[in-house]
Amino acid sequence: MLYSIFCFLAFVSTCAGAILTLADQCWHEFPLSAASFQSSLNGAYQITSIANSEVFQNEGLGRIKNTLGNTKYGRWTHQPICTEILEGVGDKLCVYTNSSFSHGRGISIFTTPTIAEEVAGLPAFQDPAALPKANVNIDSRVWEAKSIPGKGIGVVAKRTLKFKDRVTAYTPALLAYLDDGLELLEREKYLRIAVEQLPEATRDSYLHLAYIYGYPDIRVQDIVKGNTFQLQLAGQNHLAIFPETSRFNHDCSPNAQYYLDPELLTHFVHTTRPVAPGEEINLVYTSPLEDTATRQQKLQDGFHFTCSCSRCTAHSTDPTLDQMQGMQDSLNDWSATSTGSPKLAEKLLQLYRKEGLEGFLDIPYGFAALAYNAVGNSKEAEKYANLAREAILMKDGPWTPNLQLWNELLKDSKKHWSYRRRLE
Repeated sequence: MLYSIFCFLAFVSTCAGAILTLADQCWHEFPLSAASFQSSLNGAYQITSIANSEVFQNEGLGRIKNTLGNTKYGRWTHQPICTEILEGVGDKLCVYTNSSFSHGRGISIFTTPTIAEEVAGLPAFQDPAALPKANVNIDSRVWEAKSIPGKGIGVVAKRTLKFKDRVTAYTPALLAYLDDGLELLEREKYLRIAVEQLPEATRDSYLHLAYIYGYPDIRVQDIVKGNTFQLQLAGQNHLAIFPETSRFNHDCSPNAQYYLDPELLTHFVHTTRPVAPGEEINLVYTSPLEDTATRQQKLQDGFHFTCSCSRCTAHSTDPTLDQMQGMQDSLNDWSATSTGSPKLAEKLLQLYRKEGLEGFLDIPYGFAALAYNAVGNSKEAEKYANLAREAILMKDGPWTPNLQLWNELLKDSKKHWSYRRRLE
């Protein structure tokens, strides 16, 4: 089954004599796809994009010992400024800023004291070498922000990029607890403090991002509305604004994919197919595996634009998606009458590529691995299982439970439940 997961944030207030609703946002971090794979003789396994799931986010935070420094405000360079206790949160929310974070890039977090303490114990804060070692917040020199006709500012390649080349790796300027317990203007007050306390360069890069409604009184939240990703900290949803990454425009057949590292608080972007110099580099804002009308509606509701990419203007996309779903159903049918086969899996893979969905090939690669193993071709099965792992790592990161299925097959393909299953 193909579906997408969305998180919605609503800010409702009266501003400039009109009802302002910042709602129905399809957050970037949950637009991806899911597919059910047979994982054993009796069970099914759900592959889904959960790179920022509560499961490993909690593990990531829980594994790190919090060793806050002995400065006046712990790891923070400014005195925390807090709300009253909020009933919906069960705690107060405070602005925490470290203006020297990552050699002066800075970071502000609007969250609870408990979560702030845990975040301050992450490697991104505790290990001065962690971010530089991973080349985080360092210009890769392979991209630049340029004006794109009809699309505002976008990201274009400065040189030829190959499959899996890294484009960007940045930490957020702002992280904000996802709640609906504050009035619009009250929340704006705290988020403005958070942004104002950032170093000048980071603050300016945030304030120059695109916004949607144009109301000066809620400018910081307006920028959040048009540029946010979602990251879970201690199991709680937080909105994350990455000024550089926010420059990537949307395309329903993107040539790049991303994941978020919960311990480095870093957003990584890699190419999923070759990109020529001067070509725009795109991400996807909503599920590319949904039909055109659904994609268009979610983009209009969430980001207030009509997508005119090749898939949205073509007339073949929706029938192709139906065909892909039917093929996946057949490949996941393990009955004696199933038409699932390596040939069908290869055709499914071709359709994904035809649709420009190279960033989502973990699904057809996975079906191919099982289909080949089912006819006793363990060499091809292992090849595709490795490709599925590679695709998952680019989409979900190394923490995702989705790796489990292919790790099990690669451990010993001939002892895997699927081996020669369709020859019995």
